[in-house]
Amino acid sequence: MSKSLAIAAFLATAACSGAEKTAAPPPVSYAVLDQQAGPEGSYDYVSVDSARGTLFVGREYGVMTVDLATGQQGRLIARDSVAAVLLIPGTDWMLTTNGGSNTATLLNRVTGAVTADIKTGEDPDGAAFDQASGLAFVMNGDSEDVTFIDVKRAAAVATVAVGGKPEAAVADGRGNLYVNIEDRNEIAVIDIAGRSVTRRIPLAGCNEPTGIAFDAQSGLLIPACHNNVAKLIQADNGKDRGTIAIGQGADGSIFDPLRRLGYISCIDGTLTVYRLDGDGKASTVATVKTREGARTAALDPDSGRLYLPAATVVRDAEGEYDSARKDFTILTVGPKG
Repeated sequence: MSKSLAIAAFLATAACSGAEKTAAPPPVSYAVLDQQAGPEGSYDYVSVDSARGTLFVGREYGVMTVDLATGQQGRLIARDSVAAVLLIPGTDWMLTTNGGSNTATLLNRVTGAVTADIKTGEDPDGAAFDQASGLAFVMNGDSEDVTFIDVKRAAAVATVAVGGKPEAAVADGRGNLYVNIEDRNEIAVIDIAGRSVTRRIPLAGCNEPTGIAFDAQSGLLIPACHNNVAKLIQADNGKDRGTIAIGQGADGSIFDPLRRLGYISCIDGTLTVYRLDGDGKASTVATVKTREGARTAALDPDSGRLYLPAATVVRDAEGEYDSARKDFTILTVGPKG
C-alpha cells in the first residue's frame, strides 16, 4: 500500500471510530403496555422488587402487593394511610410511612412480619435510604422535620428540623441528604453525620418541588415541580443547570443510571422521559400519555418498565386536586416493540 493510501485508510478508520463514539443513542418509543384494576381507595408511593417480581403500593388501608408475573394482588400489612413503601437494598426489609398513626413500620416484605412500629413526626410522607450510613429518613410534612431511623436497630435516632414542609429526598452516598422543601421552593441539604441543615439551594422558577432524583455521574439533582418544569441542579454548588419541560402537578422523579434515562410522572396524566448525558445535558425522549392521577411511579431496572398507580381525580371549586379514589388501576409503561 502506498504511503498516501495508508494515510487515507487511517483517517477513514479514525473518522468511523469517532462517529461510533459520538453517535446518538437509538430512539426509544414508550407506551402504556398494560392496565390492571385494583381495590378502590387512595394511594401514594410505589416500589418494585425486581428480584422477586413484586410491586408494592402504599394505600389508605396498608400495603398492596401485585405479583408481576401472574397479576395476583394481595395485602402485605394493614396500616392506616400508608404513603412510602421504601425497599432497603440488600435485605428483605421494607419501611412504610403511616400518616394515620404518625409512625413508620419496618417489616419483612416477603413474609409481612413486622419488626417494629417506629414513632415519627407529624404526617410522615416520603422516605429515603442512605446505603453508606445504613439510615432511612422519613419526611414529616406537618412537623416540618426529618426522622432518622437506624434500620439495623429498628429505632429512630435523630430528628432534624428543616424549616418547611419536606416532600421527597435523596442521598448522594457522600454524606449528604437533599430534601425538597415544598412550601419554600428550595432544597435543604442535610449533613447526615452532623444531623443538621448545612445549606439551602433556592429553586428559581420552581413551584412546590415534590419528587427528586440524583445522578452520581453528572452530580445533578433533578427536582420535579408542580408548574410544568423539572430543574437540573448541581448538587455540590447549587448551580442551576437548566430546566426540563414536563406536565402539570409532578410528584415522581426517577433516574436510571444504566440507561441514562429519567422519568417524571404528573397528575395531569403525562410521563416525561428524558435522556441525560454524562455532562448533565438533558434532552426529552418522549411524553407518554398515561392517565390523570398517575402522579407517582416506580422503575423496574431489569426490564426498564415503569408502574404507575392512578384513580379518577376529584378537583375542588378552584380546580385544584382534591382526591383520587375511584376506578383504581395500575398502568405499566415501557418501550414499545
